[in-house]
Amino acid sequence: MKNIELLYPEFCSIYAERYNVDYLLRSCPELNLIETTHGEAPAFSRGEADMVYLGCTPEKHQENIIELLRPYKESILEEIEKGTIFLITGNAIEIFGNAIHDAERTIPCLSMFNFEATRYMDEFRHNSQFVGKASLDGKEMPLIGHRSQFSFAYGDFSDHFIDIEIGIGMNPDTKLEGIKKNNFYATYSLGPFLILNPYFAKYLLRLMDVSDELTYEAEIIEAYEYRKKQLITNKG
Repeated sequence: MKNIELLYPEFCSIYAERYNVDYLLRSCPELNLIETTHGEAPAFSRGEADMVYLGCTPEKHQENIIELLRPYKESILEEIEKGTIFLITGNAIEIFGNAIHDAERTIPCLSMFNFEATRYMDEFRHNSQFVGKASLDGKEMPLIGHRSQFSFAYGDFSDHFIDIEIGIGMNPDTKLEGIKKNNFYATYSLGPFLILNPYFAKYLLRLMDVSDELTYEAEIIEAYEYRKKQLITNKG
């Protein structure tokens, strides 16, 4: 059995993010779920997770999660080097940068990647969709995503995950989206990212060395192709 760890589902599933994990579990009986709540030590810190998932959270909980994960920063870095899969979606990506700026406050983050986020909660909420490509094992994979956020990130995105073709990246002035290091994947895209991107879901299953057959695979691929075509036709 391979273990997928769902971190802090009590905080991090405001756009139904846990269905990313549920979909993998429904697709593959070789997978086992570990739900880690805020009162528990993460399974990855004991080397017991093959994949770790952290989803979007209300801004007020970002600081809580930063402090919950801070004692395990070295464990996260070690797991990344080992090739453990991490999938981070929505504003959870900001937790792994240097800081979050919120008006007069600066919130120190885990400083694992060299960028900072700025919140604009009193000014606007950005909503958009994107189409881009990720380079995975030397092959390009088209990806689509939805974003709804009060913040943008600024800094060094040389380790980006997705090259945006339609839409914006980590902020409106870049087409570079997300963070990738080994099998650590993070993106501002929120909600059921794996259901939107079945080929990426299959890719993660192959990384875990289990069957990559998806539940309702034909239907979900058809829906993916339809959404991608619509986004390209309507330019996002």
